[in-house]
Amino acid sequence: VTANPTIFEKAIAGSDDYDETLRSLTARDRHADPKALYEALAIEDIRRAADTLQRVYEHTSGADGFVSLEVAPALAHDTDGTIAEARRLWQTVRRSNLMIKVPATVEGLPAIEQLIADGINVNVTLMFSLRHYEAVAAAYLHGLGRAKTPQSVASVASFFVSRVDAAVDRALEDLNSPSARPLLGKTAVANAKRAYRRYRELFHGRDFAALAARGARPQRVLWASTSTKNPAYSNVKYVEELIGPETVNTMPPATLSAFRDHGQPRLTLEEGLDEADQHIEALSELGIDLESIADRLLVNGVQQFADSFTSLMHTLGRKRANLQHEQSTSATYRLGEMQNAVRTRLANWQVRRVGRRIWDRDPTVWGDAETPELTDRLGWLDLPEKTHEELSELRSVGEAIRENGITNIVLVGMGGSSLAPEVFAQALGSAPGYPTLTMLDSTHPDAVIQAVREVDAQHTLVIVSSKSGTTLETLSLFKTFWKRIDEAVSQPGRHFVAITDPGTPLEHLAHDRQFRRVFRAPPDVGGRYSALSVFGVVPASLIGADVHGLIDRAWTMAEASSFCIGDEANPSLVLGATLGELTLAGRDKVTFLTTPRLAAFPAWLEQLIAESTGKHNIGIIPVADEAIDAPDRYASDRFFVAVTLDEEPRAELDRALDALAAAGHPVMHTRLHDVVDLGQEMFRWELAVAAAGAVLGINPFDQPDVQLAKDLARNAMRGGDQGLESEVGETLHIASGTGLRSHLNGWLESANERDYIAIQAYLAPGSEMTKRLQMLRHRLREKRALATTVGYGPRFLHSTGQLHKGGPNTGLFLQLVDEPSQDLAVPETDYTFGTLIRAQALGDYSALSQRERRVLRVNLGKDPASAITQLTDALDS
Repeated sequence: VTANPTIFEKAIAGSDDYDETLRSLTARDRHADPKALYEALAIEDIRRAADTLQRVYEHTSGADGFVSLEVAPALAHDTDGTIAEARRLWQTVRRSNLMIKVPATVEGLPAIEQLIADGINVNVTLMFSLRHYEAVAAAYLHGLGRAKTPQSVASVASFFVSRVDAAVDRALEDLNSPSARPLLGKTAVANAKRAYRRYRELFHGRDFAALAARGARPQRVLWASTSTKNPAYSNVKYVEELIGPETVNTMPPATLSAFRDHGQPRLTLEEGLDEADQHIEALSELGIDLESIADRLLVNGVQQFADSFTSLMHTLGRKRANLQHEQSTSATYRLGEMQNAVRTRLANWQVRRVGRRIWDRDPTVWGDAETPELTDRLGWLDLPEKTHEELSELRSVGEAIRENGITNIVLVGMGGSSLAPEVFAQALGSAPGYPTLTMLDSTHPDAVIQAVREVDAQHTLVIVSSKSGTTLETLSLFKTFWKRIDEAVSQPGRHFVAITDPGTPLEHLAHDRQFRRVFRAPPDVGGRYSALSVFGVVPASLIGADVHGLIDRAWTMAEASSFCIGDEANPSLVLGATLGELTLAGRDKVTFLTTPRLAAFPAWLEQLIAESTGKHNIGIIPVADEAIDAPDRYASDRFFVAVTLDEEPRAELDRALDALAAAGHPVMHTRLHDVVDLGQEMFRWELAVAAAGAVLGINPFDQPDVQLAKDLARNAMRGGDQGLESEVGETLHIASGTGLRSHLNGWLESANERDYIAIQAYLAPGSEMTKRLQMLRHRLREKRALATTVGYGPRFLHSTGQLHKGGPNTGLFLQLVDEPSQDLAVPETDYTFGTLIRAQALGDYSALSQRERRVLRVNLGKDPASAITQLTDALDS
């Protein structure tokens, strides 16, 4: 078992398991140093783990059953300091099956030799090349030669695997050479096999025989970093291909579960050794220096551990302060009469072990074991931990983009591809000197023309983001930007990066056009659950945002919500039970309130909730950006959720929440101490919405009604301009003024109590347009006292579109279209953006009509802003 500061930090911050010990320690010393607190907690855990494994240690005569504790990362380049620290920890823990973890730095090697000579077990970590391994093995052998009782000392040499492939693959991709592509994904295994061959030579040859006769043990090779980073590769690649005698594979739980499920165990380490040598030679011929890459990985690895230790110290300091003042960082609920229903649900889940089953990827939490999109859509549970290992590389990519003179980044993508980056861009913002990030998820000709007109081709990077790699809107926008940049620069591909699943048409397109980079996303993570994957963190990294903080907080919430936490104490399941039970009780309008800096967060939540729960005539209706009103103006169908940032004033919002709760409306309030706490809230809500699906009896990971509107839009496009309007019934043309009031009244009179109104604006987004839509929205709410939502098309089709067509038939839909003053052809195609957005609006209208939804379609003409005001005024009559 290995431990490190990163894991300790998430466990300490994400649960109350350590609180009792921390209270005791701080009671004795209110100003206890965080490092001393960490050491006390770590040693307690290490002793317990060592005692648990003592039986294994004794049964194998000291060959197995070890627990590792590392020296402080700050000592990685301090030989004497490492020796002194290791000796002190060895004497303090006092367990024969302890291993002290020491990095394989130049300064660490003599420390390793001395510790082995002292009879202290050592786990040597952070080796990335054959040269690293040989130096470590030499230090071990020299130490054994000096040891008084070599038979009593044990050691492993931890060889890091997947990080090697990640680094070498990037170098190969940068070459963009036909001879480089066959080498992708093969370096790490080839590297490891060569190290294992050297292990066999050193410890099963003549040189070790004398030490073996004295009872000395070989220093076993340990494979570390064995989770697959590239989703294009098998998730058991670094297990199946590294099996051999006298080795150890340290697998994270997800990799262990995957291998248990579909791994093929056979002896593989000594196969293909000639091919391994040829592979390394081929890299050298291409100019790729593996040793240089390995040295850089060692430096980065030491820095990552140091950063984690610094973060741990900060976490412990904050936790100490919270415990001393008994402050809680969790959400607060005021549920009134619904509290008992939520408690009953959580107790039921505890008996049925629902939390554990979710982490076990048990599809029967939601449906049948073989239900599509259940068995392969739960990869988001491990995203915080997996993404954490990619952060240093993402940081370096961001620095390179900045140094290359990029001042503006445009992301083209829809739904899950654009909503999380929008949150990060607005809430965290760009770091000094880093580019700005804007999203384009509209196909309205006016919006596209404006965005393209503003492009400074020399200093712009375009992120093309699509999970499937086939999203029509995204590819249309890509082709438009490609044409613009291709006309201005000699290497247009250097101004594009792609984010997509492995093997998609977008990935092939990116290779063909020599994009700067392709970031591959895990296929087992759906779009609305992808905020903490490359879809969210790459754009945030490129603007210098604190992605490390985001992922750290998300990982903390994952630990707080893990399988070993009781369902009744699990913050994510508490929210999930609340959402589910309130919806069953008729309070299905989750209304979000935030402080200004978090204003974009509800739009992300809107997609997560609407697309996950709106199906089979069931659903939770998210309400974002609706102005707050007096408590008696709301029906008993609301659940108010406030998310606030401590640094922003919120006194007025607090008073409003108090009034709502006093009036009997259920209220939840989450306070974020820091803006990067958004990471923890994203994970909390992902797991909560998935759990709410279990309450509602639906599969939260499919979207059965989305395809219908897409198919109808394609049919409309094939019909050409003349056939478009014939696809729908009567359209109210606001320019004629005929029947405006009567149509509005007839549409509104169909409303029932607990319905909601959705404005679907197939218009060019803009601040003035949004202002007028909000005025219309609030006038509609005043008329009928119903919840209201607003979405720009086609953006909302990828967020709330599923809810509109598959959720409860309680929506009144107002579809607004206009007549753009200009159009723009989509390069490399036979259609225009005007044709595309008209077809999308008509397809959506047809889909709503087929689902027997109440929809009114209004053509606002050539001056949509003024027409919206006219429409708003008509409601006063």
